[in-house]
Amino acid sequence: MKILFIGNTRLGDAILSTCILNQFENKNVEVTVICSPLSREIYENFSVVKNIISIIKKKKGKHWIEAYRALDSQVWDLIIDLRNTIISRIIRKKKVIRFGKPNKKEHKVISMCKLMKLNDICSPKIPITKNNHKKALLSLKNNNLMSPILAIAPITNWHRKNWPLNNYAELINMLIDNKVGIKSVIILGSYNEREECEGLKKKIKIKTAVNYAGKANITEIYAILRNCKMFIGNDSGLMHLAAVAGIKTLGLFGPSKVENYSPWGKQAYFLRTTKTYDDLVLSKTYSRHDNSNLMKSLSVEKVYKKVLKII
Repeated sequence: MKILFIGNTRLGDAILSTCILNQFENKNVEVTVICSPLSREIYENFSVVKNIISIIKKKKGKHWIEAYRALDSQVWDLIIDLRNTIISRIIRKKKVIRFGKPNKKEHKVISMCKLMKLNDICSPKIPITKNNHKKALLSLKNNNLMSPILAIAPITNWHRKNWPLNNYAELINMLIDNKVGIKSVIILGSYNEREECEGLKKKIKIKTAVNYAGKANITEIYAILRNCKMFIGNDSGLMHLAAVAGIKTLGLFGPSKVENYSPWGKQAYFLRTTKTYDDLVLSKTYSRHDNSNLMKSLSVEKVYKKVLKII
C-alpha cells in the first residue's frame, strides 16, 4: 500500500501528527512524506516512511510545484493531507483524507484521531533507536550531568509568548534552594537562541547547568529528554517533544490555546496566565507585532507551587 502523507510545517504539529503515522507501523505500507526541513527529523524515525520530500515555503505557492515534480508518477492508494493542499487534489489517488477547518475547542490529537476514524484516541509517539539512546547517555556523561535532570526550553519563535528569562532563573534557583532533588539543568533551544539561553545559564546557581541550544538536533534532544526527570517551558515544539518522551512536562501558556495545544500525555501539565487567550489576543489593542510580553501575569510563585506538586 502506497501512502502519501502531507505533513505539518511546524515542529509541534508534526509531533502531534505522529498519532496518525503510528497506526501504520509494522504494516505492509510504504509512506512518502512531504514536510518542512524542520519537521523532517520527526517523520524520518518511522520504519514505514521510505521517502521524505522536504520543501521550503516560497511565494505564490511555488513550493507545491516543487513537491509535485518530486513525486513519483503513480496512483496513490491513500493520501493523508494535513495541510489541505492543492497537491492532494491534482495527483492521482484511490482515496484521500484531508484535515479541514480545525475545531477550536478540541485538542489537535483528538481531531487527528477523528480524522482517521480511529475507535480509540491514540497518543503521539516517536520511535527511537538504540544508537540514539546510547548517544544521549554519552552526551550527558561528557557534560558531567547527573540525574535527576531538569530540562528548560525558555525561548519560542514568537517572543510575546516567552515567559521572562528572569522568571525562569528565579524559578530554577528556588527549586535548587528547596532541595527537590534536581542535580543538573539543561537548557534547550535553537542555534539562534544560544545567546539568550547562555544568559539564563549564567544566572543558575549550580555548576551542572549546560546550554544545549544549537548543539543537538531534534532526534538527539528527544533521546536526551527521555533521560530527564522533568521539563518546563513555553508552548512550543520542544514542549510537545518532552511530553511525547514520557517525562513530567509543564507547559506555560499565554497567547496560545490550551484547548488545542496543551502538552499531551499522562504526565503532561500546563499553567496559563491569569488573562485568558481572548483577553490577550482578541482585545482591540492587540497587535501581533507589538514588542510587549504577554506572559507577565503568570507569576513565578504560581509556577513554583505547581512544580512542587508535579515533581
